[in-house]
Amino acid sequence: MQVERPPGYDTGVKALVVLTLTILSLAAPISAQAVRTVAVADFMDDSMDGTLIGAARLSVDLERFLAEQGRDRLRVVAVDDVRAAMRGRGYTPDDMVSPTRAAEIARAVGADWIVTGRWSHLDLDDLRMTDAVWLVTGHAVIEIRVLEAASRRILLQDSFSGAAYGSRRWLLLRQAAQVALFRAADRIARL
Repeated sequence: MQVERPPGYDTGVKALVVLTLTILSLAAPISAQAVRTVAVADFMDDSMDGTLIGAARLSVDLERFLAEQGRDRLRVVAVDDVRAAMRGRGYTPDDMVSPTRAAEIARAVGADWIVTGRWSHLDLDDLRMTDAVWLVTGHAVIEIRVLEAASRRILLQDSFSGAAYGSRRWLLLRQAAQVALFRAADRIARL
């Protein structure tokens, strides 16, 4: 059995197919998001207890969290490469406050963005619950800045905090720092 088609049917179907393919080809580049290359510099440490856990070098943890959370949108430069670029220029984490120097390091490692930070609080508090039970709290606050290397424009400047509770003193301090860094990575990954 043969179905009778109205005049111009084949032309209309072809036009619809071409129109659909055109719309899809135009929509693809709009929906595809560019992968950004991000560098993380070691942090300044103005905290009370940060030296006990090597807080300045916890940039490695932020590198890992960014790689995990931004896997489709971010390519994270190895912190060791960023350290080498800084060392080659004689820069310390304190020098990364300068947008010019931070952008220079970002360009040196091929990054679009560079993340710098400063630990303002990393401290432990002892709380006595009973004669036999002590509770220790670890507190962490880091100030993070994300700088676009090409324009030196600040994309993000914010503080992130973390806390941990228990009885293992230095482990709690590190856990609190990791909570703060995880929160920072989550926010950066959504830029």
